[in-house]
Amino acid sequence: MIEQVLVHDYNKNLQLISNFVAQNSNFIKKEILINGKINAYVLFIDGLANKSYVEESIIKPLMYKVDEDITKDEDIYEIAKKYLVVSSFRLNNNAKDIGAEILSGKTAVIIDGIKTAMIIDSLNDKYRDIQESTSEKSILGTRESFTENINLNLTIIQRKIKSPSLKIERFVVGEKTRTEAALVYVEDIIDKELLNTIKSRVLTVKAPAMHTTGVFEQFIERRPFNLFPQAKNTERPDKVVFDLLEGKAAIFFAESSSALVVPATFIEFFQGFEDYSERLVIANFSRITRFIAVISVLILGPIYLTLLLYNAELLPYQLMMVIINSRKGIPLPPFLEILAMEIAIEILREGGVRLPNPVGTTLAIVGGIVIGDAATRANLVSHATLFIVAITVVSTFLIPNYQMALCIRFLRFPMLILAQMFGFYGILIGFYILLVALVKLDSFGIPYFAPMAPSRFKDFGDVFVRDNIKKVFSEPVSLKPSLARRNKDE
Repeated sequence: MIEQVLVHDYNKNLQLISNFVAQNSNFIKKEILINGKINAYVLFIDGLANKSYVEESIIKPLMYKVDEDITKDEDIYEIAKKYLVVSSFRLNNNAKDIGAEILSGKTAVIIDGIKTAMIIDSLNDKYRDIQESTSEKSILGTRESFTENINLNLTIIQRKIKSPSLKIERFVVGEKTRTEAALVYVEDIIDKELLNTIKSRVLTVKAPAMHTTGVFEQFIERRPFNLFPQAKNTERPDKVVFDLLEGKAAIFFAESSSALVVPATFIEFFQGFEDYSERLVIANFSRITRFIAVISVLILGPIYLTLLLYNAELLPYQLMMVIINSRKGIPLPPFLEILAMEIAIEILREGGVRLPNPVGTTLAIVGGIVIGDAATRANLVSHATLFIVAITVVSTFLIPNYQMALCIRFLRFPMLILAQMFGFYGILIGFYILLVALVKLDSFGIPYFAPMAPSRFKDFGDVFVRDNIKKVFSEPVSLKPSLARRNKDE
């Protein structure tokens, strides 16, 4: 086992620390003399640490300004207070921890005759500037989005919530990557029982590597094979602030430009943030349109298929004649016809996502037009089927959350299969299974289908329609498990 505790010999300490830092060319081991006679090493990684800051604020003061002897730990504190131009520092005598700090962009100073190292924050904060989110467009909200700099992301939240109750708990996750993360919540709003549940999952994750919020989400969820997202990813600070003030928590990762909000309920994935900025009637019109679009994605294709196969007598005569004329010469049965078009659309959509933005958008639009026109001209697909599939595709764009949009897009395939097998009964079976799955699911102890099941009538003012904004801005009862349990006991 490699020895980890530092000793008095600074050369020996350099070897101990080097065992935990990759010996690459950018690992700087600058040997200096303090007070003209005390040997020391300044250790940092060029690029991770700000080299000019290290030279000006640490190396230069130690070499040219210190005129005192250093014989014990207390002397280091005096040196730091008098001569170093740094905002914070601490001492550490564990070589493994020191190596991890260096790999995180900090600078270590080891001095001959001293069994502890000075750790100084010198992280290079050169990241991209704050920009508008490309995946979550804002009409009336702010134009800023998170960046890969975790400190900047936390600063944005602190700038928007100027409250002493805003708490930030930092932790490290990933045995190999040692990724810095932070749990953020408002202490006097979040339910204590909910907070304990979140901490029990978040702060105990064991993984060899952690890069994104999406990977972390899969580690903390209890049902990995469940289709529905149990946490909410977002790049927009205003959304995170709104959720924090409702009593939720947010998780941030270094090198990740999105935050993970927990817990999440089913209904909130269909609520656009602009719903709260619009006038009441307009906001409710937009929200109802969104729910109609979601239902269309799930049942429009299956109902069309059922009417063709099992219940053609339900169609008006004129409409039936239009469909019959459009299907003349079509070799494929209705099920395969719809399925083929749906799969073709999904291929186009995936191709558009993987390509650069302008090219991907062009491919999705032009490709859809070309394939649809070619399919109808070749009598492979009827015009009526093409119209139904096009409506369902456009309807998926109305879902504000990308993760939920993927889930709803997937669900239309089993609904289509059930309609092919059992007709209208199959559609009813599909909705029943879907409803049971939603009611049984929970997110960090919060019922996923709340406030509908279990019913929380106080929260009904912001479900399918939005109530007066003055009534909406209140802490949801659905996010208070301790309060719900107390009411149940009473």
